Amino acid sequence: MFRSTMSITALSFGLFAAGAPGDAMAHGSGVHRHGQIFVMTNAGDGNSVMAYDRAADGSLSYAGTYATGGLGAPTRPINALGSQGSLVLSEDGKLLFAVNAGSSEVSMFRVGPHGLTLLDVVDSGGDFPVSVASHGDLLYVLNVGGEGNIAGFEVNPCGELVPLDRSSRGLGLGGTTPPSLGATPGQIGFSPDGEVLVVAGKGSNQLHVFPMSGRGLPSDSPVTTISRGLVPFDFAFDRRGHLIVAEVGGDGMPATGDTSVVSSYKIGHDGSLAVISDTVDTFQRATCWIAGAPGSRYVFTANTGSNTLSGLQVDARGALTLLDDGVSASFPTGTAPIDLTMTRDGRFLYTLNAGTGTIAAFQVSHDGSLIPRGEAGGLTPGGGAQGIAVR
Repeated sequence: MFRSTMSITALSFGLFAAGAPGDAMAHGSGVHRHGQIFVMTNAGDGNSVMAYDRAADGSLSYAGTYATGGLGAPTRPINALGSQGSLVLSEDGKLLFAVNAGSSEVSMFRVGPHGLTLLDVVDSGGDFPVSVASHGDLLYVLNVGGEGNIAGFEVNPCGELVPLDRSSRGLGLGGTTPPSLGATPGQIGFSPDGEVLVVAGKGSNQLHVFPMSGRGLPSDSPVTTISRGLVPFDFAFDRRGHLIVAEVGGDGMPATGDTSVVSSYKIGHDGSLAVISDTVDTFQRATCWIAGAPGSRYVFTANTGSNTLSGLQVDARGALTLLDDGVSASFPTGTAPIDLTMTRDGRFLYTLNAGTGTIAAFQVSHDGSLIPRGEAGGLTPGGGAQGIAVR
């Protein structure tokens, strides 16, 4: 990827560097903040982002709620969007992007010292957006309604999302709007170097890789690989750029999700995928979400059906080793951990628990074990919340 990051830099440090009057409900606790967590309500009558301050020990305290200017789509109480990456930060942590699936829009916020400022709300370039990917001054959106497509935008210095000419690529899903979320793709994401754009097609058991041009445009068609496990739901990248995929359906038929697997792949320059670790079993149910971090040698999965988290160690080759017999943390029945995220240094892990409307905090030890650091509430239990991001 050779696109300039000038627009992001100008936006973050220039025109919008000072606190803005649009900041709503900023925190005033006086507690020293080491970072923040953002989660999305996905409410159908008005989508919002809830912010939590992050203390030095990883614990959370509520900081404010900010309307996205669009509508969510709480189509079901757990896993309402069938996706990962519905709420993402820019690489420098100064911009936050949210999907509004109910109104087919994308929102962009500036992340400031006193809270979030809504900068722009734009049409997503398709129907029912569920996931976004940010790299440099580029944003790509995964729309899964109807035929489905990916669509690109440029973040300009004025704080606007501008559609990128000739960036849309159809996915040929042949579905409806709203879609059947069990059959639609679950995530779009850039590789760490920005050279490829990946789409996980869980309904088709396919992984689609779009090599990117220097102008920020994806290849006309993707390089498509059948995933080693069934139903590739979501993915993460390790610090060396290996693709690590949560395959909820396991490695046999039928794809019931009674036991799920994780596979890792090396991405070739042409977009091809070579298997590294083939279907490592988590021994858990509904392993749908997965998170890693540039500063970590571990990845973690949320196993919604088992109400557990699993950890896996990733070696220098991208090979995976399951930790703790598949249970790194467990929750009470009905908690339903879904989305999860790690701090960039790999020290802390956070999960969005859709069943209870809470965010759980964990410290990641040197050996990959998890130390609980409490929970924060505020979300509606079973209300369709989805999306979590950390800075």
